[in-house]
Amino acid sequence: QNSFLQIIYPEKIQANTSGNSENFQVYNEQVSYIIPISEKPYTVHLKQRFFLADNFMVYLYNQGSMNSYSSDIRTQCYYQGYIEGYLNSVVALSTCSGLRGILQFENVSYGIEPLESAVEFQHLLYKLRNENEFPFLTENNQDTEQNPMDYTVFINEKPESTVSDLIPLYLEMHIVVDKVLYDFLGSDSMIVTNKVIEIIGLVNSMFAQFKITVVLSSLELWSDKNKIATVGEADELLHRFLEWKKSYLTLRPHDIAYLFIYRDYPDYVGATFPGKMCVTHYSSGIALYPKEITLEAFSTIVTQMLGLSLGISYDDPKKCQCSAATCIMNPKAMQSSGVKTFSSCSLSDFKNFISNMGARCLQNKPQMQKTLVSICGNGRVEGNEVCDCGTEEQCGTDSCCNPRTCMLQPGANCDTGSCCNNCQFKAAGAECRPVGHPECDISEACNGSSAICPTDITIHNGHKCKDGKAFCFDGGCHDLDARCESIFGKGSKNAPFACYEEIHSQNDRFGNCGKQGKSYKFCPWRNLICGRLICTYPSQTPFLQEDASVIYAFVRDVVCITLHHRSKNEDPMEIKSGSICDDGRICVNRECVESRILATQSHTCSQKCNGHGVCTSTLECHCSSGFRPPDCQRSARDSSNSPGEQGLIMEKTFVKARKKQWLLGIYLALPVLTVATITAISWKRLKKRLTKQQESQSSESESSTHRTDSRSRSESSSGTDTVRSKSESSAQTNTTSSN
Repeated sequence: QNSFLQIIYPEKIQANTSGNSENFQVYNEQVSYIIPISEKPYTVHLKQRFFLADNFMVYLYNQGSMNSYSSDIRTQCYYQGYIEGYLNSVVALSTCSGLRGILQFENVSYGIEPLESAVEFQHLLYKLRNENEFPFLTENNQDTEQNPMDYTVFINEKPESTVSDLIPLYLEMHIVVDKVLYDFLGSDSMIVTNKVIEIIGLVNSMFAQFKITVVLSSLELWSDKNKIATVGEADELLHRFLEWKKSYLTLRPHDIAYLFIYRDYPDYVGATFPGKMCVTHYSSGIALYPKEITLEAFSTIVTQMLGLSLGISYDDPKKCQCSAATCIMNPKAMQSSGVKTFSSCSLSDFKNFISNMGARCLQNKPQMQKTLVSICGNGRVEGNEVCDCGTEEQCGTDSCCNPRTCMLQPGANCDTGSCCNNCQFKAAGAECRPVGHPECDISEACNGSSAICPTDITIHNGHKCKDGKAFCFDGGCHDLDARCESIFGKGSKNAPFACYEEIHSQNDRFGNCGKQGKSYKFCPWRNLICGRLICTYPSQTPFLQEDASVIYAFVRDVVCITLHHRSKNEDPMEIKSGSICDDGRICVNRECVESRILATQSHTCSQKCNGHGVCTSTLECHCSSGFRPPDCQRSARDSSNSPGEQGLIMEKTFVKARKKQWLLGIYLALPVLTVATITAISWKRLKKRLTKQQESQSSESESSTHRTDSRSRSESSSGTDTVRSKSESSAQTNTTSSN
């Protein structure tokens, strides 16, 4: 791969602290070297970069048993910087033992490493070539076929390396290296560990533009044998790795786990779940390491995959621009040497992901060694800096941050963040992240004392929504009938099972259960309604949609329809997890599984809310209006789980349901009350009439001329008793009716 090789002697430019080029026990915050390339000296300026967790652990296997140890890797000797006089240049080096890493100019890259057993400070310098053809990544559950495109890249005159309105984020990775790659990289734990760290260092140099630090929290080396089967396509491996991860990575802190696998000539070089970075059961990726590839090219692959997980799509080079010769999300970036940056399209995608998903798992900063000195003006908040908007030109005149001191301007409370407006915190209760679905998500509001929007929280997976037609899943409620109507218009519904059988039996771009290498994954009969959405089409006019192919099928007197979008990274016709696929079953990751598992978990979790709230994704109660957390037992005039107006629409749904029950009770009781009232009035009138009759009879008896016939008196008495008996019977009847 290398036609250019040189033995060179780098020269360290002495700093104020003691130390020389051969003594690396003292690590300066900033350091510079003169590195000769083709006998021309280039000055490299470096700054310390921390991306290894303080508790960084290496896990190693020996005869089947796992041993963990705190690595001897020194976290202070990793640097990033630039080459003096070259605006678009990046340098990523370790100085742990000599200089080891990469120097990137605009369109050419050089690798540097110390010569072993060299008496003097000798290093090997070589040119990196990344000219091999590699296929695109596999975006799991997505159709990644792409039409040939002209990969001309437009270059902005003004670089976009600093994005002032983004906040620092921290992505913690656990990396697993399979047995074959472990052997290919040197079959030595220290050598392999150093190479993985070098890869992550290069990944960090690219993500620095978005203020993201990729933190290597732990490393696992399958040094004796693989723990899962590594045959098959990338997306198959991803699902296999995901299952393994659930059982074996519960105690190792990470935001996302990756498996690095060696393949001589793979069809695809990776698989991941786009836009699922902070979704625990999707936070995984597979990266295949081809035989003829440089660490630079592989780091580009890893960066692209992490980008996909962060909601960043591949670039259309005709529309997307960046400040480098090659944009990172260009599908052919891995074949290019030199500096790579994210494009304007990537920035837009990333901001959209942060706005909608919140990237809640990336907001907690892991414990790392902090730099003692900060550089004001580099666009990164470091050390004692409160803010850093970049250079004076980049900050502008209306910045909340003083570009000279990296402190807030007088009177300013904040600089960036979704809860910062005109240098002031937004008022408590100001919405900073809207509700995704009113029954399955909770809006987040500013707390009035922070510029950062609170962690994104959703309703617990398995909670019923849309009158029981679907289940909440990752903040969404996916009703297939509603989706069909939104795509194809009024009257369109989820198609009958026969339509799914007909279209999915072809196992093509219109009917499948995802990609499997270059082909499509066949849907088993049980999972047919978890593949791609098929709808009924009631209209008499053909359906037209730009950039989409349409297929119709006439099955059992029903017109079925579905689409295939040629250029969209995310398939709009993919059936989402949480959709109902059969009685008592829901789709989860394209499989039709029993819903009772999720529903039971949600119900069990919500029981602790005492009927006055629902369980959230953090397993805490979100209380209905008028009740107070944590158990929603205590009443409160105005209650919410966090400062600000939470306004959970589900609360309104519950109140509405209770109102319906109350009205139903009134409707049922009203006829009974009416009958009872009429009976009571009738009884009162009857009693009044009887009383008058008795009085009249008594008067007549008294005025009678000595009627002493016992028989007559007996009849009078008998008559009165008879009337009373009837009256008592009537009263008893009335009582029964009123009951």
